[in-house]
Amino acid sequence: MPLYLDEIYWNPDRTGEVKAMFKGVLDGTTGFPEGVSLVGGPWASNEEPKIVLVLDIQDHAKTFETFQGLVAKGVIAKRRLTPIVDWASMDGVAG
Repeated sequence: MPLYLDEIYWNPDRTGEVKAMFKGVLDGTTGFPEGVSLVGGPWASNEEPKIVLVLDIQDHAKTFETFQGLVAKGVIAKRRLTPIVDWASMDGVAG
């Protein structure tokens, strides 16, 4: 299961749109792109306009078109997608 920490920053003047968009995604009206499922969250930051999710993404390239469209429209300011590796995997890196 390829897990990612997905931090999505939005433009503050578009908060209403972002809330409505994620409501549709989370309640299944629009949903996530193919091969993406929610594992944890969503959580909202109280320090900056961002939503934090933990996602299982089979092929993160399939999320590109969706997010690029939202960036082009000015709804999303940026996205940080960080792969999450289980702690046991550290054994192979740092003995």
